[in-house]
Formats: sequence, C-alpha cells, structure tokens
Amino acid sequence: MDTTALAEHATPLHSLDPDADDDSDLDVLREIVGDARVVLVGESAHFTTQFGRLQDRLTRFLVREQGFSAFVLESGLPEGMLVDRWVHGGPGRLPTVARHGITYAMGRCTEMHTQLRWLREHNATAAQPVSFAGMDVPGWCANPGPGVAACLARLDPRPGDQQLLAAAELGAAPGAPAVDAAGTPAAPPGLAARIGQLVDRAEACGDDLARQCARSALRLVEFLDGGLYPGPGRNLRNEVMAENLRMLLDHHQRIVVSAHTMHLQRSPSFDGTATIGMLLADELGEDLVVIGGTHTRGAIPDLDLDATAAERFPRTGTAAPPPQPHTLEAALDTTGHPLQLVDLRRTPPHALAGITATRAQTPQQSLLVHIEPQQAYDAVAHVGTITPAHGAAD
Repeated sequence: MDTTALAEHATPLHSLDPDADDDSDLDVLREIVGDARVVLVGESAHFTTQFGRLQDRLTRFLVREQGFSAFVLESGLPEGMLVDRWVHGGPGRLPTVARHGITYAMGRCTEMHTQLRWLREHNATAAQPVSFAGMDVPGWCANPGPGVAACLARLDPRPGDQQLLAAAELGAAPGAPAVDAAGTPAAPPGLAARIGQLVDRAEACGDDLARQCARSALRLVEFLDGGLYPGPGRNLRNEVMAENLRMLLDHHQRIVVSAHTMHLQRSPSFDGTATIGMLLADELGEDLVVIGGTHTRGAIPDLDLDATAAERFPRTGTAAPPPQPHTLEAALDTTGHPLQLVDLRRTPPHALAGITATRAQTPQQSLLVHIEPQQAYDAVAHVGTITPAHGAAD
C-alpha cells in the first residue's frame, strides 16, 4: 500500500452537514457519477448520525446539480408509498409517516426526518420533484400483508380480495428475522398461489408498482417457507431489491440508492451471495456507480424497539474494533482526512496494494469481507468516527 498515493487521490470533505453552504468539496462527485443513471451509496453501519447525514448531503447534491429524481432506501417497497405521498405534499405527521412508511425502524431516526423534510420542501417549488421509494420486501421481511394490501389498493376490487388480505396479514414483526426464517409465522397453505394470481392480475392491468408490491410479497412467502438463501450464491432480499430497482428505472431517469454497503458492492456479500451491485452490473454497465461507505471507530448503535422514543437509539453501543492492517478502513485512516471521498477509478492500483478486506458491522457481528476495493466500488466515502443516530420522537 502506498499511503502517499492514496492521500493524493482522497478529497477531504468540509462537513457532513446537508445544509452546508459550500458544496465545492462535492465537485468530485460530478466526475465519479458522470452520466450514470443509478448511484448506490453504501453505509457500513445502520442507525448512525454520520452515514445518515452523509447520504442526505450526497443526495441533495445529486438532485440539485445532476438531476436525480428518485431517492430509494433499503426499506419495504409497499410501505414506502406512504412516504412518497408525504414528500409530495400529502397529509400526516412526519414521525408517524416515517415510522409506518420505512421498515427496519430506520424511519425513527431524526437524521432521516431531516432528509424527508428537505424532500418535501424541495418538491413544493421544484420543477422536477423527487420521489421516495423503498426497494425491499414488505413487512420487515416477515409479513407479506403490506405488499398484498398496497397492490389491492391500486386495483379494482374483486370478490375474495378481503379474504386474501386477511390470509396474507401475518402480524407486525418485532424485528428482522433470522436468515432461515426461524421465529416467523408460517405462511398459510396456498398463500403463494393466491398471491401469484394477484401478480398476474396487476400485470394484466399494466400497473408496475402494484405488480412489484405483489411480487415482493410473493418472494417473502418464499423466504418464510424456505429461508433467505434458496440456492448457492442467492439472497432473496438482494434479488427483490435489484428487481424493484429495475422497475423504478422504467419511471425515473436517474435514481440514488441508500443501503448497507454489503448489499450494494460489486463483489459477494459476507455470506457469499450475489449483491445488488453484482445483479445489476452487467445490464447497467457504466450507468451504475457504487460508492462504498466505511468508518474506522466509534460505537455501532444497538436498536431497542421497546425503549422510549428518547432512549431508542442509545448513545452507547458496541464499540467498533480497530481495523486490521489489510482492511480498506485502515488504509483510509492513513490519509489524515477524517471525512473523505476517494475516486477509486482514478487511484493507482499500487496505492491499495495489500488491501483485501472491508468490515461488515452490525451490533451482532464484526467480520471481515474479502474484497478487491477497485472491483467492489467506484468510489468510497469514509466518515472516520460514527455515533448512534438520534431517536426520533413518536
């Protein structure tokens, strides 16, 4: 590794503040993104202030300066329709809309509220409004009901619809289930076939969004019946998210996506399965840009859904261990820039020689993932120290 060469290609970021007046430090994004239609922005840990503010700032720049018209989140596709209505001026209190319209509790973060409020304010006067969308399976990866409900709401009613909805509604999930679907309710017999008929019905009506809501629910039933991994190298969530992104590209010229880096990179995830970046790389080519997200130190936030709103995101969490020398985090820590954006396509290979891994960080695990940085990402945003997100009042 050549730390001097790496530092020469790292662009220091002035701030993570999405309201910053000076965006000159983000001019490098113009070269990184170019004319790409899809920009995937990763984070190495969910529920952090730093990554929440970073993706908000990058998204605002891409909207204002490069004409992006959709912000897509690692969250349920059908639930996100509620948020999309709100950012386009629809009714409701933001904390309630975000809590019910964004899955995995990411809608309870104040940082997310700040971004959604900006989208609504932007859309009130913009010539080109910006849509919000989820791309994930419905119901916290445990309940197909929201997908069926969202599809039915867009179709003309038929006899049996309410019975189908009742069969698909398996109840609120306390959290994302195990990859083998342990602890989730069993799908009723015949539910997959009935949702499959709903998919065909939405397809016949030509409603892409209704179809994808139903298809996402159908894939979730597949997960409940057999687990997240239906075969070698396959991850149902990543497959659904890639499919939903394809649908969104039929309706938006340019979209920016926020998700965990492990879902987005162009190389296998920590479980050896194909990622969104891998699934989309061949068909999109230069229309796809992947920006990885890394951090070096700080507390990985623990999420307590049973806590009061003020305590839901505690200010302490699982401490991130020091990065090992062969990791991308350790390399970026040598540049002297606590906040930085590195265009890896213009970084000479010798600058990253010997870097063979990055970290996948959650409160439950701290593991190394084998990568070749310049294969996995087009660029990387490094935030240094992370702190837990602020809990949003309900």
